[in-house]
Amino acid sequence: MKNITKALAVFIATSPVLVLAQGTTTTGSGADFSTILARFGSLLNQIIPILILAGLAYFIYGVVRFVIAGDADKKAEARNIVIQGIIGLFIVTSVWGLVFLFNRTFGIRSGGTITSGTPSICIPNTGDSRC
Repeated sequence: MKNITKALAVFIATSPVLVLAQGTTTTGSGADFSTILARFGSLLNQIIPILILAGLAYFIYGVVRFVIAGDADKKAEARNIVIQGIIGLFIVTSVWGLVFLFNRTFGIRSGGTITSGTPSICIPNTGDSRC
């Protein structure tokens, strides 16, 4: 668990560097909020499937250990692995959903461009012309 915490701390500490190292906007004024958010979203879109696969593999590993465990202590340890795998999958999918929600709310596409001047939320099947 210490290694995961250290890796997460390093990722959080270096993620602004990764996002801002992509260059500046076409206006030359530096990276604005929408560009940073779009680049962070595109970075997460590349990383999150790998994290989901890792969380799923960890979960399945815990289930296999639970099934083959003989005594109660090994079953309890395997149950903790399964619970940690579920929590990890929940966190990863929640972060992915939040980034999608921010991009959709602010109208940001993957290239850092804003689709409209004002944020709008479209509710399908309500007759809204924006959908």
